[in-house]
Amino acid sequence: MSGPATREAHESGSDATITAACFPAPALLLRTNAPVAQRTVRAFAGQQAEAARFLARSLAAALRPAPDMRARVAAFIAAFEATEDWRYRAAASSPHSTGRYSPMWADRFRTPITDDNPNLFRVGDHTRFRDGATWDPATRTYQGGTDTPASRTMRRFEALAAARFPPSPRVDVVCNSVSLPDGRIADGTRLLRGAAARRAAAEMTARISARGGDTSRITTSGHLIYTASAPEAERHAIFHHAMTLLARNHTAPADTLTAWLQAAYLLYQAPRRKRGADATIRTFLVAAGTLLLSSPPALPHDIDLRAYTRTHDLFVTELRAAQSIGTTSVGRRI
Repeated sequence: MSGPATREAHESGSDATITAACFPAPALLLRTNAPVAQRTVRAFAGQQAEAARFLARSLAAALRPAPDMRARVAAFIAAFEATEDWRYRAAASSPHSTGRYSPMWADRFRTPITDDNPNLFRVGDHTRFRDGATWDPATRTYQGGTDTPASRTMRRFEALAAARFPPSPRVDVVCNSVSLPDGRIADGTRLLRGAAARRAAAEMTARISARGGDTSRITTSGHLIYTASAPEAERHAIFHHAMTLLARNHTAPADTLTAWLQAAYLLYQAPRRKRGADATIRTFLVAAGTLLLSSPPALPHDIDLRAYTRTHDLFVTELRAAQSIGTTSVGRRI
């Protein structure tokens, strides 16, 4: 038996395959070796799975009556915006009473990234993520401690980011080139070193100071590497192309998987909010991917860092290799 009723039952069952296992905890957040503290970090995967199941059902319902490509793109955009709203609400109801995950910082989860307020992130200083490391104000470095998943991850990606720069010391900025489906090349996330990185560190220090934060342990000199979000116009174009890739009606299973892989890279080059972009993108990718593929796609725990430090082609190649989905079984569910 086949028909709309059977298809709807199949779709509603597909979201049941979305579990917490679809969301491996980013190792960069595992900054202690204490099992109890690590379990607290990993517990967020349950919230992501619940949100992704709801989003998958909502997206499937929105796509069924969509009459054309424009409506399908709009459905995917609405699903992404709903994911952003979920992430904000999760932050606003956070059990953390203090720190950057406390409700008092929730507004940053809905504050847009702009050209005047780009996202900046330091890649490096892995010793600060060692369990039990202590700050030495004389040397302005972290000393001692034992390695953690976070420190090992940061050490690896600092090396990968450094390798992206050419030998010439005069080059302080390397931009991720994003190949768009229409053949154009857009500028994605930028990697900064040298004077550009020191300016980013100074900007970060000024921002944190303006919020009343402690800036005494921020390094603004020496060999630094930072990431900086792409210009606003580029991010808008990249984001729309990601939605278009997902909305297309690919007839070949391999093309469907490739579209999802490409969209993953594009979304990480086009973050929209000051905080929570990574969790938003992961949750959306699993929800949308479950509809498009035969089972939930696999997300490496460090998918965000890979997107920032790897070229477009290399990221897609590595993410494809992480999938256990056979291309012969991949097919659109909606």
